[in-house]
Amino acid sequence: MQEFVYAILMVQATYRQAIYKELRALGIDLSFEMLHIIRRLYNQDRIKQQELAALTYKDKSSLSYLLNNMEKKNLIKRIEDKNDKRNKLVILTEEGRARHEQIQSIVGAVYHKVETNVDMDRLKRCTAYLKELNEIISND
Repeated sequence: MQEFVYAILMVQATYRQAIYKELRALGIDLSFEMLHIIRRLYNQDRIKQQELAALTYKDKSSLSYLLNNMEKKNLIKRIEDKNDKRNKLVILTEEGRARHEQIQSIVGAVYHKVETNVDMDRLKRCTAYLKELNEIISND
């Protein structure tokens, strides 16, 4: 099992490195975590900060730090939820949407490279198995 987990982490690290390499080549200053947030918000904008934390597997404090940095870069805004004043809604700015367009082609190119070089049936079976393992591990 340890070797399996190590292999997953190795693929994740290699994937991140491939994305970073392309981001740097284009002069885009984003962390992988910021990229993840931008992609999530692009697909579901105006999301509660707490919900975003759950969807991105981040704890509240690390997400808050990340969002502060993203606000400084004018990628997102946090606005008050009119239905619940205790909550903040996170939205992409125009700059955030523009960044999404740039990173979408980078991520798409990495996915395309993988998809053209692997057996997609094996990949689907592997994905299903990983989801099954996730269920086993998370059901404590």
